[in-house]
Formats: sequence, C-alpha cells, structure tokens
Amino acid sequence: MDIRTQTALLASIVATALGLSLVLRSGRARVLTAYAIFAFAAGAFYLADFLRSVFLSGGLSGWPVRVAIGVRLLSAAIMPSAALGFFLEFLGGQSQGRRTTRRVAIFSVVLGLAVAVTPLATSAVGRAVVAVWSFGTMLLSLSLLVRRVRRSDSKTERARLTYLAIGAAAALLFTALDGLTTLGLPFPTLGPVVTTLYLFFLAQTLLRLRLMDLHELLGKVASQTVLAVMLAAVFLVLTAWVKGNTSLYLFNTVLAAFVIGILLEPLRAKVEAQVVQIFFRERSELLKSLAALRTRLANVIDPGEASEIILDALEETRRVTHASVYLLAEDRPGFQRLNFRGPEPVPFLDAAAARGLLSAAASGQKALLQENLERRIIEMRTRTAEGRRSREELKRTLDTRNALLSLKSAFTVPLVGGDRVVGFLNLWDERVPEAFASDEIAMVLEVAERLATIVENSKLYERMRERDRLAALGEMAAGLAHEIRNPLGAIKGAAQCLEPRPRAGEEGEFLDVIVEEVNRLNGVVTQFLDYARPLKQSFGTVDINEVVGRTIRLIQNEIPGRLALVMELGENLPAVEGDPEQLKQVLINLVQNAIQALGTAPGTIRVRTRGPERFADLRASGEFVEIDVADDGPGIPPEQQPNIFVPFFTTKQKGTGLGLAICQRIVKSHGGTISVQSKVGEGSTFVVRLPAVAPAGAPRVTEPVRDGTPTPSELGLRPTRRERARDRRRRSRV
Repeated sequence: MDIRTQTALLASIVATALGLSLVLRSGRARVLTAYAIFAFAAGAFYLADFLRSVFLSGGLSGWPVRVAIGVRLLSAAIMPSAALGFFLEFLGGQSQGRRTTRRVAIFSVVLGLAVAVTPLATSAVGRAVVAVWSFGTMLLSLSLLVRRVRRSDSKTERARLTYLAIGAAAALLFTALDGLTTLGLPFPTLGPVVTTLYLFFLAQTLLRLRLMDLHELLGKVASQTVLAVMLAAVFLVLTAWVKGNTSLYLFNTVLAAFVIGILLEPLRAKVEAQVVQIFFRERSELLKSLAALRTRLANVIDPGEASEIILDALEETRRVTHASVYLLAEDRPGFQRLNFRGPEPVPFLDAAAARGLLSAAASGQKALLQENLERRIIEMRTRTAEGRRSREELKRTLDTRNALLSLKSAFTVPLVGGDRVVGFLNLWDERVPEAFASDEIAMVLEVAERLATIVENSKLYERMRERDRLAALGEMAAGLAHEIRNPLGAIKGAAQCLEPRPRAGEEGEFLDVIVEEVNRLNGVVTQFLDYARPLKQSFGTVDINEVVGRTIRLIQNEIPGRLALVMELGENLPAVEGDPEQLKQVLINLVQNAIQALGTAPGTIRVRTRGPERFADLRASGEFVEIDVADDGPGIPPEQQPNIFVPFFTTKQKGTGLGLAICQRIVKSHGGTISVQSKVGEGSTFVVRLPAVAPAGAPRVTEPVRDGTPTPSELGLRPTRRERARDRRRRSRV
C-alpha cells in the first residue's frame, strides 16, 4: 500500500469522524449541518479513492473497480457543491444563497451520475469534465471568502476569514497538484493531508465561534500530533511483537485500548501544557498568573486590595494593555471605577450605558467579547430590513459595544453577587484582535467569580464590624448616660433654685445660659443613646406615599411661611419592606435639615417619590423606590460631602453630627442607601433608595402643595393626637 492510498484512508476516516461529531450535537445550527454534509462528501470521495487504489493494486478487475471509480466520480462532483453550500451558509445564510446551493447540488448530482454510470467513467473526457467542474466550484467558494474579506468592516472578522481563505487555497492547490502524480511527475501526495487539516480547522472555528489566533490553532495541532504519536507508540509496543498469533494479537489490542483510554486524559493535559510552555511562552505565563491569583485571593477581604492584586498580576504578564474594575455605586444608578491599568477609562458608567451589559448578564452570559459583538452587528445590519425586532436588537448590540469602548474593554466579565451585578472586570489587548484563548477566558471567569465573592463578603464583613462597634458603643453609652445625666440634673436643678425670682442683668443671663447648655448637653446624650442602642424594628409592608404623606402632615406647622413645600408622589408605587416609624424619623430629619440649610432666605423644599421605572436600566440589580428631599439652599461644599454621614461631623454651631448618621443607619438596616447630590449655590438633594418588593405600575404624577402646606384632602390622612405627640418628642431629640 503506497503513501497515496494510506493518506486517502486517513482523510476518509478523519472527515467522516468530524462530520459525525457535529451531526451528533444536540440543537445544532444549520451551518453545522452544512459542514457535516461537506465532511461526509469529502470522506466518501477519499474512501472511494482508497478502495480504487486497493482494488487496482490487488489485481482486481470488473465490477468492484467499476463501482469504486463511479462512487469516486460521483462524490468528486458532489463535494464542491457541498463546500459551496457550507460557505454560503457560513457567510450569511440568506435565502437567495440557499436557492443557489440547491440548484448547484442538483446539477452536481446529475453530472456525477451522468459520468459515473456511463462509459464516460473510464474515459479521460469524463474524468476531465468532473475535474473541471469540481475545481471551478471550489474556486467559486474561495472567491466568496475573498470577497467577504474585502467587504468586512471588522478587523477581527477580516483576520478570521483571511485564515479560512488561506487554508482553502492551500487545500485546493495541493489537491490539484496531486493530479501531477498521474502524469508521472515525482510530486508528494499532500492533498488528503492538507484537506484533513483544513476540515479540522473549520470544525474548530464553528464550535468555538472565534478564531482565537493562528498560534493557538497551531498549538492544538501540535499537541494533537504529539499525543497521537505517543498513543501510537503504546499500541505498537503492545501489539508489534505478537506477529502471527491471532488470539494474542486480539488480546493485546484490547489491552492497548484500555491503556490508551486510561492515559488519554492525563497525557492530553500534560502534552498541551508542555506545547504551550515551549511554543507560546506569553500564554503560558498568563495561565500561570491566573492560576496563582486564585490562591492569592483566598484570604483577601477588601475589594480595593483584590483589584490591585488582580490588575498588577495581569499587567505583569504583558498580555493586557487595558484593565479595569468597576463596582456598583451606592449614591446613584451606575458603576464607579475602582481601579485601572493602562489608558484611563471613564470614571463612571451610568445606568443607561450599562443597560446592554446588565441585560447580557441577566440572560446568563458570563462574558462579553467585543469580537462577538462586532460579528453580531454585521449579521444584524444585513437583516435590519426584516422587521422592527431586528432593528431594536441591532440598537441594543450597538449600545453594548459602545459601553465596552467607553470601558476600554474587549473582554468584560460581569461580577455577579447573589442575584445582582455588583461590578465588571474589563480586559483588552489592543495589539491583536482576539487576544484570549478559550482556556484563558475560563481562568479569567474563575478569577472574576472570586472577585465577586470578595465584594459580597466585604459587605457582610462591614455589617458585622458595624454591629460589633455599635454593641461596644452601646455598652459605653449606658454607663456614660448614667455618669453624665445625674450631674446634669443636679446642675440644672441648682441653677433653677438659686433664686425663685428672675434675676436681672448678667446674673440672669448666666443662669439662662447654664440651663440652656444643660438642656443641649442632655439632648446630645439622648441622641448618642439613640445612635448607640440596637434598633427596635417592626418590619412590614409599607406604602412609601403613605409614610411621606403622614410625615408631611405632622411637620407642616413647623414649616416657616417663607418656605414652600412641594410634594411629588409617584402613582402605584410598589411597596417596600420596612418600619414606617423609623422611615418617618428619617424624613423628619431630612426636612428639618433642609429648613436649617435655607436659613432666613425664602426657598422651596421638594419631597418626591419615584418608582422602579427610574431604575429601568438596572433591572439586573433589582428594583428600588426612591425618596428625594431637595432644597434650593446654599448647597454643601464638595470637601464636606464625604463626611456628612460620619458620626459627630457637623457644620452647625450647635449641631451634634448624629442626625444624618442615624438616618444612614436606619436606611441601611432596611437594605437601602442614602446619598447626597449637591452643588454650591444650587442646593442639595438627599436621595433615599429602598428595595421594592413588587413591580411598578403607572408613571408618577406631581402634586404641588399649595402655599407651602398640604391640605388634608390632598394627603387623605389625619394623624392621631398620640402620633403628633410622639413625633414632637422625637424631633426634640433629633
């Protein structure tokens, strides 16, 4: 058996195996079916070529040789039409292309049968007609690839198609050169080998949907070749020495199969690792760094420290030119940049820009690759005329790509904690279009999962620290209250008893100062106790509009006439889970702060509620109800804003600095956030955001409160005398 016959058998077996591997896949796409037909046609052609050579070399004649020649000619006529059908489906799958494929396939079958079952099969004319038809159809398929390369707008897609076109040209060239051997020219038979490699190349491209880079493909071919040689050596060692002993040969063959089955997986892992380490050093270093990161992150609890470790490790591999980490912002809808390496990306990704990324994460995508988005955009642009749904999908895909560009990312991994997206890990190597192989992407996904766990654990750790700190503070507060209040009571009583009649002049003023300061110090102690003691909460389903309405009704008499109070309530807001009394305390404090900020100048205080439609872009992060308390006062300087929720920080002459700290504690205990948005000279807005327990209904409507005071008919509520007395006592403490 010569080398041509052996390579034909090899090509037949491999092509058939590749076709079967795709046919057996569940839920396969149309393009995979087209590839399987192409592979089966190639397998049939080389099998017929193998049988023809075997029959002729064995001295056979008659109908076996005639059947082998006929099948070879028929498959030679069908194979190019199968290739054309595959490439038309691969490059677009349009209905016009499918009609063309059917027509070419019908003509190929008719031509093949006309030659195979007639005397033309044994004539040079018949073989020449089939050869010209096959070669011309293959050239047409190659021209389709070349034309798409020229028309492609994506660098990644252009590189991918260029590799495919080069491989197709090589397979076609070496197959044509095989014909020289029939003329007696001493040219090696390489057509079956090159065609087999190209079929494997196509299968990898289809299954992985991306052509990582040429080096990775070469690495896979090299590792598979080394693995095949090693396994063949095992088989030869166990079977070559038995020679003519048939029973022993069969036994050793079965034994060799068992040994190969046992060694296959560990050998494959070892061989691939060694090939990567020898031929692709940078990729090997990246895999080692990613594997080491999983160990280094095991004992890290701080997201900032974790991001430093991850970005530094990625930068040291020199496989990443851009890297960044974004985390969910607490003060506004969107994601705040935590850390980055390389050129600076946007400092904040707002909710509108993140919509596509969050939708992808909600649909279960673990990573977003820019080359996949580019490919999808090209596909959708050819289908925009098909309907409104295609145009909307194209717009969403373009928005997602623009978000990646603003993040300076070609590979983005959503950090999912619990049931929401808590951030993004972004990578990009701008030197190559497809920088990361599949195994590298899998390792990055594991690192991103560790980072998401760290982010979630850090929040739990902060809550535990806050709980422990407040427990210690509560113990100290109990003793402090006893040690301070008793002397304060004595001082105040003595000052009030010094003279039953009011004193005139400085003496009377001094006594008034003593009593006033004692009362203020007693209020500080009371407020300190309120902050330190554990919250006694009674949670239930709460209507935010009802809480806001009752609160405004309670404090309406304290609003100075120079100030206008405007209330804007959203309609059909979803309920929240919370304690209405504590939420009242938060609102009272915020409104009183707004009154104090406005001072003696006229102004407007606006209390507004908004529903989940305000956060439609953050659906993947949950739904919220928002309460805004805004004023048009002097605003808060930027340098003071980071500290306003810190206990005992105050800008008031007689403030305690605990009011906003208590508000923040209450809101956090409800699972929400409180933040401030302020500009000097334009006013301040305090935003309370609480998680909703039901979807929103209709959009909100606004209700201005007339003359600065809401009427009972507008609120539809009337607090009881006990409620008014209780809230007056609470306001006196705040």
